[in-house]
Amino acid sequence: MKPNDKNEIIELNVGGFNYTTSRTTILSYPDSMLCRMISGQIPTATDTNKRIFIDRDGPIFRHILNFLRDKTLNIPENFSEYAQLRQEADFYQIEPIVAHLDYLFPDKFNSKASLNQSITSLTPAVVNESPGTKDMYFTIISKLHQGTLETLIGSIRIISTINFLEPKSKKFINCLVNPNGSNQSAQLKNLDIFVCEFKFMHEEKMISCKPCGANGKSLDPNLMSLLQTVFRLAKRLGISIGYWEEIFYLGLESAAPNREQFCSILAEKTNAKLLSSCVCDRRGSFEDTNNCSLVERWHINEIVSNN
Repeated sequence: MKPNDKNEIIELNVGGFNYTTSRTTILSYPDSMLCRMISGQIPTATDTNKRIFIDRDGPIFRHILNFLRDKTLNIPENFSEYAQLRQEADFYQIEPIVAHLDYLFPDKFNSKASLNQSITSLTPAVVNESPGTKDMYFTIISKLHQGTLETLIGSIRIISTINFLEPKSKKFINCLVNPNGSNQSAQLKNLDIFVCEFKFMHEEKMISCKPCGANGKSLDPNLMSLLQTVFRLAKRLGISIGYWEEIFYLGLESAAPNREQFCSILAEKTNAKLLSSCVCDRRGSFEDTNNCSLVERWHINEIVSNN
């Protein structure tokens, strides 16, 4: 078998715990530390059985590996080691896990450590909460030098602020955030707490949306019902969905907004406040500007309807 065969079986020894996976799984996040280890960019040690040895938390690694396999962070209900999970995800440079945990626990993690200790921090803004207000926290990841939006992790309602959606996608989002009819309204009542990962596909003029649960837990029956309702509506309105109905795609009339444009939209349509930010520096050289991302955590408690 060729050394770089994507079907190659990879055996790992992580802190004394043995794992077996495929090169394809590791390569699913090519910028990660794991990928660099497997590809030989970073020197690695081996144990007596020729497994690649990584001196990190062995039990926690199963959540990292399962995320690489499923692209979803499924956490057991009795799980409590969120801080350790975030630290391990930070080490392995699996940015979506870090951003997802920052979104779920805005007061627990303040993003003070980046991978190469290249940090920009902001003093958290004061958040005034009032009874009956639905507070939403979300994370934006963008290219630091280019300002290109990469990922947004938060409620579907956040996407309703974007004016760039094509008519069909705009109608779909409006139906989700402003449901008409008692049955649909009842099924979509928990939509605001449903966390999604949005990927901005600039060349295709699309945004992919992958629902990833609520409050960091696996989908309970109520949320599974909500997910089914969302995808039924997507089918009815002609929205493109993934083969396994785990992702849907929103079309854009024009190029996706960059970070500056998106923040201007937020300022116009919401009372969004920037809580904190950090620079995730993964550059191999000073000239490399593609692997330097800005990760920002925001808060909203009011959104103006986008009709």
